[in-house]
Amino acid sequence: MKHNYEERKQNRIDYAKQKAVKLQKESNQLYDQAKNMASAIPMGQPILVGHHSEKRDRNYREKIHNTYGKAFAASDKAAYYESKADTIEANDAISSDDPQALVKLRNKLASLQSAQNFMKEANKCVKSGNKEAFMKLPHASEKIWQEITTPDCMNTIGFAHYSLKNNNANIRRIKHRIEQLEAMEQVKTSEKTINGVRVVINTEANRVQLFFPQIPGEEIRKRLRGRGFRFSRSEGNAWQQFISNSAVNHAYMVAGLYQAEHDDK
Repeated sequence: MKHNYEERKQNRIDYAKQKAVKLQKESNQLYDQAKNMASAIPMGQPILVGHHSEKRDRNYREKIHNTYGKAFAASDKAAYYESKADTIEANDAISSDDPQALVKLRNKLASLQSAQNFMKEANKCVKSGNKEAFMKLPHASEKIWQEITTPDCMNTIGFAHYSLKNNNANIRRIKHRIEQLEAMEQVKTSEKTINGVRVVINTEANRVQLFFPQIPGEEIRKRLRGRGFRFSRSEGNAWQQFISNSAVNHAYMVAGLYQAEHDDK
């Protein structure tokens, strides 16, 4: 949430790294254990079929096999958590919980708009064959000119129509997110109690939160989960969702149903 976004992100990274270290240590221990168990069997020693030791020998070898399997499984899990930590660190997606989200989105919008203008102007230059004018454009280079004037598999030159279309769609999407976040900045933290349920519009946490006087019934929980509300023990046992008009309306509706649910009992 906004008030501890960086802390929560770092906690997720730290948790993944700690899990990776723990699992790799477990894998190494299991591997050494299996290796030591296997060393008790003489090299090339076959199972003595029909001998009184056959069953015990087979069970022992099966334990060795299973222990190796657990070692490899733990190693795979360690690799998964290492990769997960790297993914979280490298993730440059802009979360609405990030206190710098608006700044980052505006910068991204400016970059997308700049790219759109560049592609449009570059296509004009390609169409007229005016390399001199192209080289005066921001971000222009000899390499880019060669790429966009070389026909592709469809015998097309310049930036493809779908490139401009996709970029323009991203511009509209980012603009919409900026509008949403700007509108949210005008929202004030408020609280309303309905049928004993505290409904809090918590702008600091960027969440609509419901605090029930006691655990709500399954029908209420189902309605909440169906609209993206999740239970958070760390937020004081709140059921919460990102702030939006629909989330607020749904929270009020659920709070109104809470008393009715208990009246039926």
